[in-house]
Amino acid sequence: MSSIVRRPNGSMVATLRITLVPVRDDDLIQMIKNAANGSLAGIVREAMRSGVLHQQPAESSGTDEDGFDFTGAGFDL
Repeated sequence: MSSIVRRPNGSMVATLRITLVPVRDDDLIQMIKNAANGSLAGIVREAMRSGVLHQQPAESSGTDEDGFDFTGAGFDL
């Protein structure tokens, strides 16, 4: 369920619902829990723009065999 509204000044307001899964989304869950009143939208915008740093499991280094780091790519490999 989402709702999009355009304001007269050109900005867009998007209202949406997301489901966060424990363990997989622990970084996002902590980010939301730690947000001060009135700051959640700004924090979510910044996370969408620049990503969220993940805590990698001990057995995964976050790099592939060629040394490329995919931890900030927005998906798990």
